[in-house]
Amino acid sequence: MSGKVVDIKILDRNYRVMCPDGQETALRDAARQLDERMVETRTSTKLTNMEQIAIMAALNLCHEWIQEKAAESKKITALEDKIGLLQATIEKAIGNPKAAAAELKSIDTAAQSDSEKPL
Repeated sequence: MSGKVVDIKILDRNYRVMCPDGQETALRDAARQLDERMVETRTSTKLTNMEQIAIMAALNLCHEWIQEKAAESKKITALEDKIGLLQATIEKAIGNPKAAAAELKSIDTAAQSDSEKPL
């Protein structure tokens, strides 16, 4: 595996980390975000132990990630439901074009109202 050593700073401490070629910017961005979270955790909790600060910051980040993942899963399920409805409508259109046209109109109306909702 090729890579290079990247210097990062987290909570006033310097670290040298091996990084795959081409991923240096992503690593620095991740380190910067982690540093911000750890500073925020240290300030808001008054913790002074580096390990405790790291654990609390990691728990907060994981909690946020799990919430985002659940929200994304709900969006995917809603899209899959709409796709299934569209597939059923297409199949009906093959057999009964007028009924399918009415159903497509109702789907379009529902989609427009959904698009107005915040993501």
